[in-house]
Amino acid sequence: MTDASSTDSDSDTGTTDARVASLARVIERIAVVTREVTARGAYPFQERGLGRASMNLLFALARRDGARVAELAHRLGITSGAVTQTVDTLRAAGLVTSEVSEGDKRGRVIRLSEDARREISGLEREYVEAVAPAFAGLSTHDILELDRILAAVTIAEER
Repeated sequence: MTDASSTDSDSDTGTTDARVASLARVIERIAVVTREVTARGAYPFQERGLGRASMNLLFALARRDGARVAELAHRLGITSGAVTQTVDTLRAAGLVTSEVSEGDKRGRVIRLSEDARREISGLEREYVEAVAPAFAGLSTHDILELDRILAAVTIAEER
């Protein structure tokens, strides 16, 4: 019995197998690009010895600054307590600020410090320049399409 929302092609085992194989190749290719980017060895705030949770939070704020703890927890797929603990560490390091929310005096809004914003911006420029040759064979249209497709894959933000 098939779900009414499934298509004929989804019920065909051959098509499903081909989809799974294609998805595995996509994931493998994403992993290769990720390894190329991270193989550079340098990352922001390296001298501060920040962990993955801190880095993820900083990059989430770089994409959309001025977020509440609950929003950051949702976007990162972690608990509000974990966000608060990470924010405390980053605030002590001078990388984020925490201010009372205008709309809800009980809530706090987290923002990047100017130093953190500059360092992340510089690193992003360096990374884009470093990996640009890997995308040289793609047209601007292809890159926009890749961005659209990857944006549709909402893994962390939709948890």
